[in-house]
Amino acid sequence: MATVTAMPVKGFQDDPMRSQTMDAAFYYDAAVYQREKAAVFYSTWQYVGHISMLPEPGDFIVRDIHEQSIVVLRRKDGTLTSYFNVCQHRAHRLLEGEGKIGPVMTCPYHGWAYGQDGKLRTARGRETEAGFDTDAYCLEETRLGEMLGFIFVNLDGTAPDFDMVTAGIRAEIEEFSPNAAELQCAAREDYELQANWKNSVENYDECFHCPNQHRSLIEEALDYDTYRITTHEFHHSHRTRGKNVGYSNVTEGSAKPEEFASLFLFPNWVIEAYPGGNLTVFHHVSTGPETTSQKCEYYFPNVTLTEEEQGVIDFVHSVRLEDIPLCESVQKGLHSLGYKQGRFHVDTDRTEVSEHAVHDFQKKWLTAMGER
Repeated sequence: MATVTAMPVKGFQDDPMRSQTMDAAFYYDAAVYQREKAAVFYSTWQYVGHISMLPEPGDFIVRDIHEQSIVVLRRKDGTLTSYFNVCQHRAHRLLEGEGKIGPVMTCPYHGWAYGQDGKLRTARGRETEAGFDTDAYCLEETRLGEMLGFIFVNLDGTAPDFDMVTAGIRAEIEEFSPNAAELQCAAREDYELQANWKNSVENYDECFHCPNQHRSLIEEALDYDTYRITTHEFHHSHRTRGKNVGYSNVTEGSAKPEEFASLFLFPNWVIEAYPGGNLTVFHHVSTGPETTSQKCEYYFPNVTLTEEEQGVIDFVHSVRLEDIPLCESVQKGLHSLGYKQGRFHVDTDRTEVSEHAVHDFQKKWLTAMGER
């Protein structure tokens, strides 16, 4: 692959109170999009699913991270593993979607078959030929980490230790949901945006816009005056007192019965924790230079939802529909000849109107891209 010359970074400073935002071209330039696949996505821990999606031996899910396709599999001994989803014969994809396999994965193209341990079992007669070493054609594993039932993979093997990366966000999730690993993925919904994934993340990573755009969120769910965002080495923590929405399963002794948290793990994973311990995942999946798929998953004690739990999903859906046109309008504006960079709105006390977390996200992204 040809080397792409780095774009100049001007105006961005370490001090968010003095800093301009990143250059607009970082949100639509095709060369930047190609560079960040390896620099940002292949080199970090990427979310692929939850253990409730793989309850039995042989269950699998396929997830694509740009051009890299991954199979996550629960093996017959109950352990989880992940392989690059590619046959070692002629590079055909082995599996699609989600489902269950038996003792082997068989390539639909020429019939090479692999055991759940990734070893080549049959190669249409070639395995008996002199000099043909089946051990030389095993599936390649990726690194896999599990946190409270949530499964992540690292594709290039360079990401820092998984437990170290997730220690902070794990502790905060457990404050709200001590039994998080026992929850079930009860519902899923995807939202397609005509906007770059960084645009989508940054919309999430501040609540300065909330009074203007999310009146129901402010009036019904959050005590806006208590909204605070704290940045950490690997994650951001949004914390506030709650009001009404999201209180399903609140009982005497429930963890954090009057608080709400939204937690961001760099580069593109968000989990919201509600009073009572229910969780919602927002995964900002980059699908093109100017397209994103927001993949939402809702976690409750049971897959059969109560009326109140369905109400939480409906409320979150309404907020998503408010945010999507904001992101898409920004994406159009980034192309304007009248705009190149903006200026962060950051205050000393890092109050509810401060955009310091967006600045920290951009700093982390620029560092990953080798721009700082």
